[in-house]
Amino acid sequence: MGINFSDSTQAATFQLCTQTRQFYVSIQPPVGELMAPVFMSENEFKKEQAKLTGMSEITEKLTLPDMCSNDHIIVQRVTATANLGRIPCGAPDEYRFAGRTLTSGSLVLLTLDARVGAAAQLTVNSEKMVIGTMLVKDVIQALTQ
Repeated sequence: MGINFSDSTQAATFQLCTQTRQFYVSIQPPVGELMAPVFMSENEFKKEQAKLTGMSEITEKLTLPDMCSNDHIIVQRVTATANLGRIPCGAPDEYRFAGRTLTSGSLVLLTLDARVGAAAQLTVNSEKMVIGTMLVKDVIQALTQ
């Protein structure tokens, strides 16, 4: 059985029936699974990000634990939380990821600025505000645990 959540974070509620019993089921998708990875150049990323500012941009500051000073761990935690592709980035301690929502194909861009000696900053750009807000919350939780 497959469920098309149509880019929604609302739970799908239904009954699963057998010959003798009924089960009430509620399935809520993790927000990171509502997207598929996209690969693009750093310049394409910046161009698309410039189009998604204002209400389409969510920025939060966070403190990364010592174990998140490693590139591999940061990338692993972000990609385990959200189905996004890593975008090449020329700046050290800056990470970029991109994806599109599965149903509408809306772009979701994530930037993590993890400069040493300063608070890290996470930015998500997406026209899907609910997805962006939930994604920020989930990625911060994954990075700070």
